[in-house]
Amino acid sequence: MVRTPEERQSGDVATEPAEFRMRFRRLLERVALDDEPPREPALGPYLTVSREAESGGAGVARRVGERLGWRVLGRELVQDLAHQLELEPRLLELMDETRIGWFSETLLNLFNSRLVLQGSYVSMLSRSIALAACDGPVVIVGRAANLVLPPEFGVRVRIVAPRGLRAAALADREGLDLRGAGDRLDKVDANRANFVRRHFHTDVANPHNYDLVIDTGRLGMGAAADLICRTLELRGLTGEAL
Repeated sequence: MVRTPEERQSGDVATEPAEFRMRFRRLLERVALDDEPPREPALGPYLTVSREAESGGAGVARRVGERLGWRVLGRELVQDLAHQLELEPRLLELMDETRIGWFSETLLNLFNSRLVLQGSYVSMLSRSIALAACDGPVVIVGRAANLVLPPEFGVRVRIVAPRGLRAAALADREGLDLRGAGDRLDKVDANRANFVRRHFHTDVANPHNYDLVIDTGRLGMGAAADLICRTLELRGLTGEAL
């Protein structure tokens, strides 16, 4: 799996957090000023991208967003939550897609009464995901968004790749040996799996939680983006279905 220089720089999703925060607050203000009776919000269209570490999932999401002109959100959701709660983003990132033991939660809470524990964090994150989907179209990377949003309004994708290719990509970017890179991959994948199992009671790799499971080691990132865009078209979610 070959990655471009831009994709090698970071695994984060490229977007504009300030623009997202502005849209997010506009949406909240609209809801607060709405005097009409409550009604079911219109969701989507959206794309959720779950991914194995170093499988190129963030890069695929970015390519789809660029082709369709859709916003791409990942860590920005966490940053926006932190801004609302007046917390350091790194504090919430400790809980993002990872598992914190009860001892750590209790100990940290003793030192910081404003700490958001992981259960309430996931609840608030889910609301942010839903609000982002209401302000769609949007691509959401990770954060178990495929388990939060109703499947009929979007496409849910899982990106995977052989462990050897993923370890080689990480070793190349971080200057690690293959064994160290493999150990780090296993830790990241285990943390994400634990996050989903703990809060959503399912296996992150369960294919029934997705509409597409794509191996970028076989198809490459460009073909993966092509396949996703075509699937969105066939589902009538881009306005270009045949």
